[in-house]
Amino acid sequence: MRLTKLEVHGFKAFADHLEFVFEKGVTAIVGPNGSGKSNVSDAVRWVLGEQRARAMRGAKMEDVIFHGSSARKAVNMAEVSLHFDNTEGELPVPFKEVVITRRLLRSGESEYLLNRAPCRLRDIQDLVRGTGLGADSGVVIESKMIDALLSDRPDERRELFEEAAGVGLYRDRRRSAERRLEETTVDLARLDDLINEVQSQVRSLARQRRRAERHAELMARRFQVEISLATREMAAWREELAALDGRLEELQQDVPGGEEAIAQAELLREQAHGARSAAEASRLELARLSTEQRDKTQKLERELAVSEERQRSTTMRKQRAEEERKENEAFGRRLREDRERAVGDRTTLEKELADAGEALQERLAAEQTTREAVQQSRAVLEQLERQVREHRDQARRIELDRDGASREHLETQNRREALEIERQQLADALDVTERELIAAREQVSITQANAQDALHALEGARLAAATARTADAESRSALASAVQSRTALEGRLNALAALERERVGLAPSAAKLLKERERFGEGAVLGPLTDFLTADGEAAKLVERYLGATMHAIVVRDAEAAAAVRRWHADTQPGPLLLLPLDVVTDLGADADALAGSVQSSGAASRWVRALLGKVRAIDSGEAFIDERGAVFLPGTATGPGPLQRRAEITRLESDLAAADARRDECMMAAEAARLALGEAERAQQAAMETSNRAQQESRRAADVQQEVERRRERAERELQQSSALAERLISRLEELDSRTKQLAQQAEALHARAGEADADIAEAREAMSIAERDQEQAREARATWQVAQAQAQARLSVAIDREKRLNEEDSTAAARLESLARELTNLSEADQNLAQQLDGWRSELDTEQKTLADADARLADAERAVAAATGALDEAERMLDEARRRSSALGEQLHGAQLRHTELSGRREAIRQRLETEWRRTLEDLLAGFEELDLETDVLRTEAKQLRESLDELGPVNPLAIEEHEEEQRRLEFLTGQRNDLVAAKQSLHQAIREIDSTARELFLATFSQVRENFRQIFLRMFGGGECDLRLENPDSPLDCDIEVHASPRGKKTQRIHLLSSGERALVALSLLFGIFLTKPSPFCLMDEVDAPLDDQNIGRFVKMLNDFKSRTQFIVITHNPRTTSEAADAVYGVTMQEPGVSSIVSVRLRGGQQVDETIVPDDAIAGEIGGEEADEDSAAEPSPA
Repeated sequence: MRLTKLEVHGFKAFADHLEFVFEKGVTAIVGPNGSGKSNVSDAVRWVLGEQRARAMRGAKMEDVIFHGSSARKAVNMAEVSLHFDNTEGELPVPFKEVVITRRLLRSGESEYLLNRAPCRLRDIQDLVRGTGLGADSGVVIESKMIDALLSDRPDERRELFEEAAGVGLYRDRRRSAERRLEETTVDLARLDDLINEVQSQVRSLARQRRRAERHAELMARRFQVEISLATREMAAWREELAALDGRLEELQQDVPGGEEAIAQAELLREQAHGARSAAEASRLELARLSTEQRDKTQKLERELAVSEERQRSTTMRKQRAEEERKENEAFGRRLREDRERAVGDRTTLEKELADAGEALQERLAAEQTTREAVQQSRAVLEQLERQVREHRDQARRIELDRDGASREHLETQNRREALEIERQQLADALDVTERELIAAREQVSITQANAQDALHALEGARLAAATARTADAESRSALASAVQSRTALEGRLNALAALERERVGLAPSAAKLLKERERFGEGAVLGPLTDFLTADGEAAKLVERYLGATMHAIVVRDAEAAAAVRRWHADTQPGPLLLLPLDVVTDLGADADALAGSVQSSGAASRWVRALLGKVRAIDSGEAFIDERGAVFLPGTATGPGPLQRRAEITRLESDLAAADARRDECMMAAEAARLALGEAERAQQAAMETSNRAQQESRRAADVQQEVERRRERAERELQQSSALAERLISRLEELDSRTKQLAQQAEALHARAGEADADIAEAREAMSIAERDQEQAREARATWQVAQAQAQARLSVAIDREKRLNEEDSTAAARLESLARELTNLSEADQNLAQQLDGWRSELDTEQKTLADADARLADAERAVAAATGALDEAERMLDEARRRSSALGEQLHGAQLRHTELSGRREAIRQRLETEWRRTLEDLLAGFEELDLETDVLRTEAKQLRESLDELGPVNPLAIEEHEEEQRRLEFLTGQRNDLVAAKQSLHQAIREIDSTARELFLATFSQVRENFRQIFLRMFGGGECDLRLENPDSPLDCDIEVHASPRGKKTQRIHLLSSGERALVALSLLFGIFLTKPSPFCLMDEVDAPLDDQNIGRFVKMLNDFKSRTQFIVITHNPRTTSEAADAVYGVTMQEPGVSSIVSVRLRGGQQVDETIVPDDAIAGEIGGEEADEDSAAEPSPA
């Protein structure tokens, strides 16, 4: 196999379509720096599949496309093709010529072609594998790679050894096995995580079982402790309740006496309050008169002081205004003189500017005329040159495309026939896979649906069980809370009802009258006023505070009954008593916001209720009351709840007790229902868990089968799709090639004719453009001179205009200021006269007001002394009333506290009964039957009960199904462990396959390494004429992964550390290594990019000798600056130059016998110097002809 041709088009600086034709032997490529020689090596590496933009000396891969130059536009595509002679069949394709092409568009689209047919990069890599033509195989050797081959990072030289040994295929197989091993490892790790999770759950269930057993032990002990403690507490409460009954009777007898003392104290306070109010009213009136007189006097004093200050200020302002007026008159005269001079200057400068503008316009018109002439000439010349260049380039490309299209047509036809056979085979395989996949998907859908249904059922069962447990605990707690609340309400209601029946809180005289009411006849004494009133809590409190002792009044039938009661009262002297006869009261109605509207009255006493409360309303949030006359009543501190509030609270408690009964019944039913639901939910959860486990196992097995079938189907679809797409492209390409070949022949002939016609026109256009450019330069200089003159005149005129404008503005401002000062002087004189008259009147008025103020202050002092005396009397009355209320309130609080404690103990006794019966679900009698109380101290029992509750709280909720769940999870753990063992076995099998691949690759590599090692030693001795060298494996036990060390010691030197050698010696060592590898497995060709740069003249001779020795078996392409390499080793030379800036062109010359190679462009001086006058064969010195 041999490289025959390199084609480049649009690649880097190769803007045109160029061809490098290579014969056997050595081909040199020369040219000056920057001409684009190294782009040849980049092109070879790129077409062989290089994917790194940095290796192409760019930031991104699109940088390899020609970016344009000063005379050319950028192109949108880069294309490189390598032509190989495959006559010997080294490449496994049925073609004698193989063309590998890579194409890149500026849009980023990339395409590979094999014999002009689209293909993949992978296809090209597989094609050249083992031939030494890989992108990283060392087919291209650059100068920087000399150091890389011998550096401390031996990756690149290792790739050369592996390519020579042919272990790349085994390395790919190893990577594939490692990927499968990695997938197996991931699955194994995932399964380990699942096993760990199940193991954790098994351990958790074991702990839950131990907690359940501990919970039962604690509950048994807690039963004994709490029943013993409850028995002792209820016995103690019975004794305390008996003592409370006696105390309540004593307090009920003492309360009425305190209320009588409050009534007498309130009467004394009302009298003292009236006296103080009268004195305070007199004082307030006198204080108001005194304050008004003082304010009036102070106001006159302030106004007098302000007027005096204004008069002084006016006088000073008149003086300043007069002085300013004189200064402004002088300033105005100076301004008028300056303005006249500024007007004269502006007129002169305007004339100068107009003259300069006219001259500039003439020069601008002349310059524009010459500029247009130059542009027109340049456009004509560029158009002609572009047409000639385009015609010739296009003709050359068309001829090349025509030849390529013919070859490509034949190759594409052969490729299409082979592809049709391959497509049919792929379609048959895909049909089989599709049928398998449909069956697998149906099975997966069925198993997944079953598993999902089972999982949902399990989650639902678990949620239902958890909900049932929560509901059971909440229902038991709610029942205990409801029973306790009802017991407390019932105790409170019974206590208040007993107080109501015994009329506790009623005045003693009223209570005595009610006991003896029969002696006055039936219906004579109707009852206390509170029996006819009902109200809610807040309204009852307000009415009681307002009525006070009137709450104890007795309603009687008529005046006759009242007279009988008076006689009884005179005989028995029971204490103060208020009677309300029904026949003497007048019904005056009630206001909308009166207290009567907040209570409900019944019976004959309704008229008395409206008479007492119908015209009274509460103010200050109930702290005071006011009647229709405006009289305000301040009741003072309340003595505690009275009978009206007690009756309101009884009504509320009766309603709350009915609601509590309903709530208790609901809780009892809910607790029983929750207990039944919990048992059912736990049984359903167990059944759902078993079903879910079976369904998930079936689903996983079906999913594995489906995944395997899907992978096979995807692979078949991908291959069929690629094959179909390739077939369509081939058909389209054949049609394009037929029509394109015909068009190209016609286009080439027409373009050659048009290019010849345009040469004469170009010479004429260049002469016309030179004349026009000289005229344009002269016009530009004249225009610049007058532009400067105009700018200077404009600047002076702008200064003169600004000065004139400023002087006009200052003159106007000065005149306006003079007028303003004249008006101000007139106004100040008038204001001064008015202020003098006003001051005289205010001074006289001030003397009169000061005398009136002194008289008012004397009368106010007398009134304040009277108020102080009345205040002292009122404070004493208030003190006596507060003392009486405090004593009465203390008795009421003691009575209320005793009642509450009685109710509390009754409720607690009932609550503990209900709590025990609810918690243990038996009656208290059943719990105490046969129970033996613990013989421990009460404090010890309380402590132990608290400790037991804390221990139970620490245990938390107990799972009653822990044993069954533990057994199920244990079975699941055993199943997962079995699956893990299968994966471990598969992992071991993959490890064995990798070891077998490594063994085969190791044998190949070691055999190649030994041969390269021997070749390296021989070539080193030839290069250096003696010395020592060696190749060593850093770790012989791991030859496929270890570094390869290079040791070299030239003749006469003892060191073997290659980084201590000179650059020339290092280059020879690297070249010796490369030639040693080529001896082992020669590559079809090798391209060396300036590798001889560091060699001196003597070593160049050795390098040339090696090239001559090896060129019989390997084709060399050498990019060089060295004339000896060119003249002594090269069979042909290509010169690269940039005759057109930014665009590389080539010159080709054969130096040794054989057929001449045509040149593209005549060599320039730089290339000629590099080729030199060396020993070119005389029979090849023919005149160059255009390609």
